[in-house]
Amino acid sequence: MRAGQEAILAEMRRWGYRFVVTPTLESVDVLSQGLDPDERRRLFKFADRDGSLLAVVGEKTIPVARLAAGALRASPLPLRLCYAASVLSNDTGRFANRRETHQAGAELIGAAGTVADAEVVALAARCLDAAGLRRYQVDVGHSEFFQGVLAGLRLSPAAEAGVREALADRDFVALEKLLSQTPMRSAEQELLLRFPALRGGREILSAAADLVGNRRTERALEDLDRVYELLGSHGLADVVNLDLGSIRDFDYYTGVTFEAYGPDLGRPLAAGGRYDRLLERFGRPAPATGFVVHLDLVAEAMARSGLRPALPRLDAAIAWTAPGLTTALRLAASLRLFGMRAVVDSEPRRLPGARSWRDQVGAAHLVHCGAGAANVTWTNAQGRTHRLPPEQLVGRLAGARP
Repeated sequence: MRAGQEAILAEMRRWGYRFVVTPTLESVDVLSQGLDPDERRRLFKFADRDGSLLAVVGEKTIPVARLAAGALRASPLPLRLCYAASVLSNDTGRFANRRETHQAGAELIGAAGTVADAEVVALAARCLDAAGLRRYQVDVGHSEFFQGVLAGLRLSPAAEAGVREALADRDFVALEKLLSQTPMRSAEQELLLRFPALRGGREILSAAADLVGNRRTERALEDLDRVYELLGSHGLADVVNLDLGSIRDFDYYTGVTFEAYGPDLGRPLAAGGRYDRLLERFGRPAPATGFVVHLDLVAEAMARSGLRPALPRLDAAIAWTAPGLTTALRLAASLRLFGMRAVVDSEPRRLPGARSWRDQVGAAHLVHCGAGAANVTWTNAQGRTHRLPPEQLVGRLAGARP
């Protein structure tokens, strides 16, 4: 799981996201600004010695939003931030019978519009690629489509909450029973019962437009049409579905949302979406979107698929015989100054054994150091071996780095 985390964070950095650390403990009053009552009940809470109520953070979007509105307030927008952390929840069902889960996430703060929406969806998919997962599906929806549907039905608050919960759980029996107890017309009931089936390719946008006709839902469908097109430009057309029946479990989402699923797992490996009103609660109004990758579930999905996490890529494996150890250590230090990843063997090996060791650690190049500077050989990624002075070797390796 640690290898997957490092690979995901490296991918986030390649997209321009910088790593931040937020507190594990927060004031319940602070967290309450972003969580509804049900979500607050999931938190582990305890009293500080001054009597104030603290909680262990159950998700990282709110702490990152507070960071952007507080310590990073002077930083120009947009901000691209990423993190990795463990979070805890008192609701074991939420984390698949675990109270603690490990996450890596990214937040794009201060960027409105579908280009930003598509960026975070694409980044989440590429993070799954980076972790080594080869089979997954990304379902993209829009919170405003559902809100637009509900606005036209004029349900009571209690009925609306029940409909939302049943749809989120995809409990169609409970949904049908609930609708039968409301004064809704049969056509309106039919709409909500068909709602979870609005899933597929771009063609479902036209089908949805025929079912619902208000400006709020129209804007949501327009956003999804553009995001779907942009995700094709990101090279993700084959793994993206549109899912208008998707209901997320946090109430701060305001636009495009998504979930990524792997084979044989009923829980999302990654999930996120737009939350344009959250930062306003912390005093810095700004649009924002982001996502989280559930590292535990990614590791489980890979294990079920028979995949092993990819080892961190090494630029050079440096082997040595006893007289060449000092040369090996100096070469490794020089290569690292050039930003290369170099590992030095922990025991002496002759060249044939060193080649097998290079394959085991997964390095692109092999350097073998014998007695004296004249006995340094370099086997490149294509398998060709050269004998070079150490100072020339460093330059050649740095130049050969992709």
